[in-house]
Amino acid sequence: MALGIHVVGAGALGCLLAAAFAPTHSVRVVARGATARALRARGGIQLRGLRTGLVPVEVQEDFDLAPDPLVVLVTVKAYDLESALRELAPRLAPAHLVVVLQNGLGILSLARSILGRDVVRGVTFLAANRLRPGEVEYNAAGKTYLPAREEVVRLWDEAGLPVQAVEDVRTYVWRKLALNAVINPVTALLDCDNHLLAGAPELTRSLVEELVPVAVAAGIPLEVNETHEKVQASIRQTGHNTSSMLQDIRAGRRTEIDWINGALVRIAAQHGIPVPRHSQLVELVRLLESRASRHP
Repeated sequence: MALGIHVVGAGALGCLLAAAFAPTHSVRVVARGATARALRARGGIQLRGLRTGLVPVEVQEDFDLAPDPLVVLVTVKAYDLESALRELAPRLAPAHLVVVLQNGLGILSLARSILGRDVVRGVTFLAANRLRPGEVEYNAAGKTYLPAREEVVRLWDEAGLPVQAVEDVRTYVWRKLALNAVINPVTALLDCDNHLLAGAPELTRSLVEELVPVAVAAGIPLEVNETHEKVQASIRQTGHNTSSMLQDIRAGRRTEIDWINGALVRIAAQHGIPVPRHSQLVELVRLLESRASRHP
């Protein structure tokens, strides 16, 4: 059965998901400015990489929602999540199901506190680059982990996107955090694609060794060897991908460092666990952000 889907956020992930769901569902993308104009001028979303072609989608620049049952996918960056949810909140109806898919920690609690309702927290390992407004390169068909909500899991499955329903998504939040906290800031600082990190296993392992005790203290049973193997596997699988943090730096935008390594540093401090390497990454990326914003 066709569903109504609103995608709030027309970056790499939002456009990729909108294009994947549009052939069988009624999809609207909430976009503004240059992105909205590009989508309308092109007639949809241009996919490259693992999937190619122009996929027609409807575009709207406001947050107004029909009262009918809708799945609302919120795919904005973590630093824009609060403002997007506050704009969305008064427009939500009981029949709307909100799904948040941001990187980092604290996403679900923020969404619930602002919306005052239950929210589906998903974790996706899909990899895509935003080449230009409305044009996306789909680089890796990573799995998405979702709570056992049949209608949402079916969306991914019918679109041919790898998906798994899980009882507790928190473990996958931390597994994704491990990838992001290692790959994103280092590639942003080195201005390189992911594959370069395959030649620095001691560096990546040292970052994992700091992260795992914090996860364990937070109640997430990660283990160093397994986590590092997953990080290395992700580096190999997404070797030609440009990390989202590096994309942001190159575009002169804010990064999600405060939601990724910054969040890790804050939780580590609560448990009295030293994480000097991650603390240094936060400081360095903030400096890089400052320079990039002055010279986009």
